[in-house]
Amino acid sequence: MGSSAAAIRPGTSDADLRAALHASGVVGVWEWDVARRRVVLDGGAAGLLAGDACLAGKPLNFEQATACIHPDDQDWLIDYLLSSGRAGGAFCCEYRVCPPGREDRWLLSRGRIDLGDDGRPVLGHGILIDITESRSAGQDIAAAAQEPDVHPLELAADHCIAAREALAGAGNSVLQTLIDSALWEIGRELARLEQAQRRRSMN
Repeated sequence: MGSSAAAIRPGTSDADLRAALHASGVVGVWEWDVARRRVVLDGGAAGLLAGDACLAGKPLNFEQATACIHPDDQDWLIDYLLSSGRAGGAFCCEYRVCPPGREDRWLLSRGRIDLGDDGRPVLGHGILIDITESRSAGQDIAAAAQEPDVHPLELAADHCIAAREALAGAGNSVLQTLIDSALWEIGRELARLEQAQRRRSMN
């Protein structure tokens, strides 16, 4: 994918990797314990959604984890997330956040809610992509369950998210870096796909 992709290799520092992820538009990772209604955010997601990056890695209740969602998006988004939690499966939505001391941002949240053997939702996980620069003014907010005929990049993102969670406790930094590198590149391509879809919808 060119020089940007080549810049991330095994051995890249966590700080450099986070910088590359942020530059590509991937700004956070989240995990949701649906049954307990507890959310764990990484530093980027905690700063944008909860308003405090120091809350990264801590189990937050739903209200804490959504504290910075724009007031006009709060009600519909929380209803959508809760209904997605009950149904399970992949989903995506876009909404505004108002982090303290920062300008409002548009985020695209892609994730999946896994179901247990009894068919009940167990765990959700996903990524946040900053789409502020590419989002055209006045367009409707998107919130949708994943369509059956999905783009390969969307499937790849879901699998990488699941792999990232599975490797979290493995203690292998090389594998973790490789997965994060893949997420970085997929996030960049998803942002491009999103831009192309918006341009088509405006024509």
